[in-house]
Amino acid sequence: MLKYITFLAIFTFSYAFGQDWEERESLPAGAIIRHHPITFSIGGVGYLVAGTRPGAGVLGDFYSYDKDADSWTTLPDFPGTPRGFSYGVTTDTKGYIGFGIYENEVTFEFFPLNDLWEFDPVTEDWTELAPCPCLERWHPAMVQVNNKIFMGLGSSLFGDLKDWWEYDIDTDTWTELDDFPGTERHHPYFFGIGDFVYVGFGHHASEIFDDFYRYDPATGSWTELSTFPGQGRVAGTQFSYGDKGYVLSGQGETHDNLPTGEFWEYDPTDDSWVELLAHPDGGRWAPGSFLIDGTVFFTCGEANSGEKKDLISFELDPSVGIETVEKDIQIYPNPTNGMVYLQGITASSTPIQLFDTSGRLVLSTTINNNAIDLSLLSKGVYILKIETADYTANERITVN
Repeated sequence: MLKYITFLAIFTFSYAFGQDWEERESLPAGAIIRHHPITFSIGGVGYLVAGTRPGAGVLGDFYSYDKDADSWTTLPDFPGTPRGFSYGVTTDTKGYIGFGIYENEVTFEFFPLNDLWEFDPVTEDWTELAPCPCLERWHPAMVQVNNKIFMGLGSSLFGDLKDWWEYDIDTDTWTELDDFPGTERHHPYFFGIGDFVYVGFGHHASEIFDDFYRYDPATGSWTELSTFPGQGRVAGTQFSYGDKGYVLSGQGETHDNLPTGEFWEYDPTDDSWVELLAHPDGGRWAPGSFLIDGTVFFTCGEANSGEKKDLISFELDPSVGIETVEKDIQIYPNPTNGMVYLQGITASSTPIQLFDTSGRLVLSTTINNNAIDLSLLSKGVYILKIETADYTANERITVN
């Protein structure tokens, strides 16, 4: 049974009304407070690995989060070099982390990294991949689009960078691309929407930026977009969901935590920003976030009230505040090996969209003879969205 959603009114801020941030289960008792955690989600499970322990170097511990149970599980430590100032991305079935910095504040060891690792959530195994033939660096931009990982910017032992690289997951190879067109910088914000990569903001020398750019992998070209309408910012967290991008928290133009936990949504169709409900307790430096089924989970970082290892969430749900009615629709088989059939929908041209569990659009099509073909998709869990002028419906689909 699907729940159909009848729209009573549509306006820009409709989905934010009535929502709030919700407190969730903090990291386990034995977990250490940290900033710069590496966070990602695969198949409806959140993951947090490594990060920097305030005043005492870097970490290599590893945890998974179950949304339904609101509970954390301690996993075996990450087998690579412990690190902070690093990031993670995902495909439908695997996680990838890399770069960052190792530092030991007791022995004063210090060195940046250029490695890349793949995590398989089925076996819980890590595999080391080809390192980037670039300068080692920490807090770069790192985005996955169409089975390619795009990486660049960040800090090195020689200063801030603006180079730009592509890693091909299928061939385990790196290619250098045209440089980022703005000023070199570290700690930018970044996300992928559709076939494009978006990068901007960040910090260099005494300047904190508000500029924003789009990279087109198909043409290898950069486009400068409108400047951000709020303060320039650095060292927050970011993600994309559906056809929108989001930036969350961080520090403002004075390099102090933002007065509130600012939360902004970017719409690429008209190059515009809309401010959403800020997270509680003011801005944070270097937090992490991951997305599960349209809910963003926000954790760790340094707040004005101290370092954190909490977890709070916000549901990005356009159905909030509108009336829902039930109607029978059957979707089968589920799980499926390819073809999915729908009963209860009469219009053959009804649009269908499929999103992975991080909110990335992976398929846009229409129903053909009450069926849709998912055989070209990778194995994994997806969210099927059916939308007409009268209703919107969402259902979880597993492709085997």
